[in-house]
Amino acid sequence: MKIGNNRIIIGGGCILLAAVISFGVLPGINKSKGATAKVVVSTRDITAGTKMTEDLLAEKEVGAFGLSETAVKDRSAVLDRFAACDIYAGEPILDFKLSETAADRKLDTIAAEGRRLVTVSVSTVAAGVGNHIKPGDRVAVMCYEDKKVTAFDELRDLEIYSVENADAEQTADAGDKSDKIAATVTLAATEQQAQKLVYAEYAGKLHLILERRGSAQ
Repeated sequence: MKIGNNRIIIGGGCILLAAVISFGVLPGINKSKGATAKVVVSTRDITAGTKMTEDLLAEKEVGAFGLSETAVKDRSAVLDRFAACDIYAGEPILDFKLSETAADRKLDTIAAEGRRLVTVSVSTVAAGVGNHIKPGDRVAVMCYEDKKVTAFDELRDLEIYSVENADAEQTADAGDKSDKIAATVTLAATEQQAQKLVYAEYAGKLHLILERRGSAQ
């Protein structure tokens, strides 16, 4: 008799628990899944170190269920800060991906590899590969001195860190249609390469040869 009563009690408890889950817990879960929130997202791919401006930001309504607590919901919390890492188009902006200062991870990587930055002059549009070079590209450097071209074996496959432009109007070789032309190019180089670059800079005129596009393109 006691066994039968225990089974009835257990069965009743299971039924009651199922009712609580069905009518109490599940509706709450479904309701939270259907809830939405407005967050700030990126309008395009953003590279680390980029300053966050209005044109890079948009607001988008997304599902609130599972949304990170660090998702930024107010544009003012993003503007004038910097991307601490790469952020992809349409991705919600998370607070921990932002920084108050512009971190240069690329420069940190170059330094960690034992390289340093060396800037060389580009005297003509032709010497700068017709304005086709960009940061991340790999180039070879040749030197024109005493009416002959010197090609150093060490000055091949050099990574371009940055290209500094000058107004075309202020440059003698202004036949290029672009408003800007390369005036100087900063390269990542080993100590030996840096010595050759400095020598070539003062010995004659440098000419760049584009070898391949870099991973940054």
